[in-house]
Amino acid sequence: MMEDKDKIKKRSEQMVKLFNTFKGKNLKDFPVPPFSKWLDGKIIKAQYGKIELEFEVRPEMANPTGLLHGGMQCALMDDTIGMTTATLGFEGFPISIDFHVDYLGKVKVGENVRVIGKIMREGRNIIHVIGEIYDLEGNLISTGNSNLLKTHFVPDYIKKVDEISK
Repeated sequence: MMEDKDKIKKRSEQMVKLFNTFKGKNLKDFPVPPFSKWLDGKIIKAQYGKIELEFEVRPEMANPTGLLHGGMQCALMDDTIGMTTATLGFEGFPISIDFHVDYLGKVKVGENVRVIGKIMREGRNIIHVIGEIYDLEGNLISTGNSNLLKTHFVPDYIKKVDEISK
């Protein structure tokens, strides 16, 4: 059964508004999943289909050379992509069915990175999203793209947003 377009639009607006209330604050202080708390990003801006976050590269995120670990780059983009899909307002939680990453640059422990998630295509069942990591000088560190499958699983954050919207 198709979800009502007005309900999706209203939920999308609520999610974007919620994300923007977090703007500039550490996510670890908000009701986000434990892994997102651990990553501890800050929302720079949120809009329909696009989110921008900033993260500090901590020692536990580094490879043996003191650079941001490739797996952490994936994690930063994946977490940002997940938040980006939430701006679409769907009731069901989208799950990743693939993820491709290109490592193009490097960033050291102690530096910050900007991670951008952008919806490229919303299909009936699949959402295609890209993620990009930049250093704060604007140099591209890595790119990723993922396809996510829309599901019928309703996460707690959607239940709460729907309660607020009533």
